[in-house]
Amino acid sequence: MILTDRELFLLIICTVFYITLFIVVLQSNRRKMQLLQSRLDNIHAMQKIAVMEQRTHAQDVNDIFSSDVYQRIKQYLAEGKNMPEAEWAELTEVVNNTYTGFTDKLYSLYRMSEQDYHVSLLIKIRMQPKDIATLTAHSKESIASTRSRLYQKVFGRKGSTKDWDDFVLSI
Repeated sequence: MILTDRELFLLIICTVFYITLFIVVLQSNRRKMQLLQSRLDNIHAMQKIAVMEQRTHAQDVNDIFSSDVYQRIKQYLAEGKNMPEAEWAELTEVVNNTYTGFTDKLYSLYRMSEQDYHVSLLIKIRMQPKDIATLTAHSKESIASTRSRLYQKVFGRKGSTKDWDDFVLSI
């Protein structure tokens, strides 16, 4: 079988195209793996630091539960209201004072939306999913979806809502 010049040209073009496509996919996968490894290294470093900085669990809980903002949050829940925007900054400050650099640690792993951050912040102060839904004016299903999606984004694999909660509580 003899190839015409046109057929040979098309064969060469197709071969070059497939080789280029293979290289691009390979490099893309390599970058994704490096990003995931970097995130995992950050996570391990954060968890080691958290263990070294760990105060007693009872003291952490007492600091949060005795704060003014926590008392107001409980009032919002009792009234079935969502949390006003002004309260988020105060809650962030209380959590960061109790758990050094909590916000920075979260944002270093993944560029979270405001809702993602608020959900994680409320998990850190041990709010139940139904309460998180009330405070953020979202459905319980949306909160569950946010939690499992965050785990997948940060760790690069599927995880349960509990997996995300456990991670947030560990940092």
